Amino acid sequence: MLKALVFVVIGYLSGSIPFSYLVGRLVTGKDVRREGSGNVGATNVLRIAGKRAGLAAASGDILKSFLPVLAAGWAGLDPVWVAVTGGAVILGHCYPVWLGFAGGKGVNSALAVFLVIFWPADVVFGIVWLACFRLTRWVSLASILAVATLPVTLAAAGAEKSYTILALLTAVFIAYRHGSNIRRLLDGTEHRMGERKKA
Repeated sequence: MLKALVFVVIGYLSGSIPFSYLVGRLVTGKDVRREGSGNVGATNVLRIAGKRAGLAAASGDILKSFLPVLAAGWAGLDPVWVAVTGGAVILGHCYPVWLGFAGGKGVNSALAVFLVIFWPADVVFGIVWLACFRLTRWVSLASILAVATLPVTLAAAGAEKSYTILALLTAVFIAYRHGSNIRRLLDGTEHRMGERKKA
């Protein structure tokens, strides 16, 4: 039990590492929380600092989320605790202790967590994300719809129940984190990638 809790705490602290904030500061000297969308995520870094910075931020988010879950599996933890560690990673990314509990929206972290837990779900995620993004240029809509495929894919594949539950909770949680985006999508004011913002 203690060993499992240690992994959960490590997962949260690792998820809390604010790579997007750090990359934004390093490349531009700006605080991503006060630029662009104000979100501490790789997409916002891409907007304000360019493709290389966005890729660096995304890579950091994926690595910090991938490693704790991978280590939990290698340590032989019960799948329930591997799932809890994955959930802690995502919560850490969204509510990082280092930034006053104001972080990103969890999409890249979720992608990394499920890469360890059940990688075929990430393949479905990627197909849906790319198709939606190419059609609409809305990162938010592509992310919400792609994450929604995670519990469906795991359930259809008969994956471990705790992993399917984590996928369902993750999909609901990320939709909640995109609440402001959903409101803008509904009223037609959501920003499309590559589109200049109206004055």
